[in-house]
Amino acid sequence: MTSVLLALAAALIFDMVSLGAVADSMRPDAALLVLLYWSTRPYSPANVATGWVVGLIRDVTSLTPLGLDAGLYCLTAWVGVSLSKRMETLPIAGELLLVLLILLLHSLLSWGIGLLLGGQPSAESHLVAPLLGTLCWPLVRLAMEALHRGAGRAVDD
Repeated sequence: MTSVLLALAAALIFDMVSLGAVADSMRPDAALLVLLYWSTRPYSPANVATGWVVGLIRDVTSLTPLGLDAGLYCLTAWVGVSLSKRMETLPIAGELLLVLLILLLHSLLSWGIGLLLGGQPSAESHLVAPLLGTLCWPLVRLAMEALHRGAGRAVDD
């Protein structure tokens, strides 16, 4: 549980750091990638409630309407938990395709809700971020697996 909380906290902090308006609009959501990783692992305690809490924190820190990210993160965590057994058996290419579809769904729902709320979200950035997130997925996966192995070794010692 400690490794999950540590990873999610680090990802939330990374998401809060501004890289400039253009880079911020196109960068992948690190907290979402970390949540997706942990929710797709059968040994992980991350679940829909974890998605809700992380989403609420994200709502507060990014000044989005309260519940927007919470609901979308819940949906993403639910999809991740539902696909956990399938993700273990997929080759990396299949896993990347599945991650791309999940990130696209999340991004398009966020874009659509933004339009309904009267905002002018950029459609291009909502398509670029999932592509960049998919390219980052192998790095996130390697980092989370190393964190999990390190936490397991620390418990054994």
